Amino acid sequence: MNKKILIISNEPLSNTYSNGRTLRNFLLNIPKEQIAQFFLHGQPDLEVVSHFYKVTDMDALNAFLMRKPKEKKVHQAKGNVAVTSNAQPKKIRRSCKTMVFRDIIWRSYAWWKKDFDNFIKEFHPDVLLFQAGDAPFMFALTIKIAKKYKLPIIMYNSENYVLKKRMYSGSNEKSVWHKMLHGRLKRVYKKLMNKVSFCIYSTEYLEEQYQKAYPHPNKSCALYMVSELEPLLDNSDNEHFSLLYCGNLGVGRVIPLAEIAKTLYKIDKEATFNVYGKFVSEQGKRHLCDNPNVIYGGTVSYDQVPELMSNASMVVHSENTDRIEHLQYAFSTKIADNLASGRPFLVYASNEYLFSEYLKQNECAHVANDVDQLETILQECIKNITYRNKYVHNAIDIAQKNHNANSNGKRINEILNSI
Repeated sequence: MNKKILIISNEPLSNTYSNGRTLRNFLLNIPKEQIAQFFLHGQPDLEVVSHFYKVTDMDALNAFLMRKPKEKKVHQAKGNVAVTSNAQPKKIRRSCKTMVFRDIIWRSYAWWKKDFDNFIKEFHPDVLLFQAGDAPFMFALTIKIAKKYKLPIIMYNSENYVLKKRMYSGSNEKSVWHKMLHGRLKRVYKKLMNKVSFCIYSTEYLEEQYQKAYPHPNKSCALYMVSELEPLLDNSDNEHFSLLYCGNLGVGRVIPLAEIAKTLYKIDKEATFNVYGKFVSEQGKRHLCDNPNVIYGGTVSYDQVPELMSNASMVVHSENTDRIEHLQYAFSTKIADNLASGRPFLVYASNEYLFSEYLKQNECAHVANDVDQLETILQECIKNITYRNKYVHNAIDIAQKNHNANSNGKRINEILNSI
């Protein structure tokens, strides 16, 4: 694959960010000299990308208001210069109203200066790879770049914002701001679908839903989240049972995780639940960490996670039943890692979640849909190591089949070469 790819996304290619890690793992087979990226926040992994251009929300706002930015730096990566900003935007409460104003500011293109054109011209991309999200201006930007530089578009989509009646949990679908934001997203999404060359979806089910809403026959495929992990050694203590959760502690997850902690404590007072990640609120932190068996280790780098997984009796993933409407199609990067790790995998989530049904059908994890099932599974896993390891072999097999970085990377190459 000798085409140059310009990525348009919110996050850079990096293991630090879940969305950034998804694309990073898809493109591991492609030399970094052939990859450039435009993104909004974070720092890229220079091992996989050598050309990058970053514009923050504050940069866009400063340009819109014709204010000079406080500080700018030029970053050089292997001789290729890209302008990025150190400006840190003030935290503004995310709402449909603020998202509409954000969209207006970005689509003014006041931030688009000559140096951005120079960045694109110097890299001279052959194709755009767009990671879809909830921001209409990112779709509009992709279309604008594609038109100006006559580039084909490949879209990677793991979200269903445009298909939802209500975009966010807690938002009012009847409010004027929700209608404006959703309308802007639907209009620009339709425009992009008229120009896109190929669409990659995170699951077959999501692909099916988008094919129904925006027919594009023979122009799509499904590629699951991939993992670089190989099966890990079992360094767990057979005399002490422990669970491990590493990941996002937002999107309502503290509630089911607390239910896991309470159920585990009820069965075995000596067992522990080790939790790593960043809480979004003190209330959520208290709700989970006030359980006597929970050991909170803060945030850790992705490189530290394999050792933690090896030391745990079982690894855990969970989702809140109240978030099904908004996360039904979600397929966390942690699921691919947990399957590939070869560690016993426990999932506590409703069957209505797509990933929950996927794991059940492939018999690659212990899946509990309610507290009673959770208690039964935990009791058996604690006393019976053979039962605990029941699905490990299938998990490794399905990871190799559907979540393998090399095979999915080859498929990405085939798609790029076909454009």
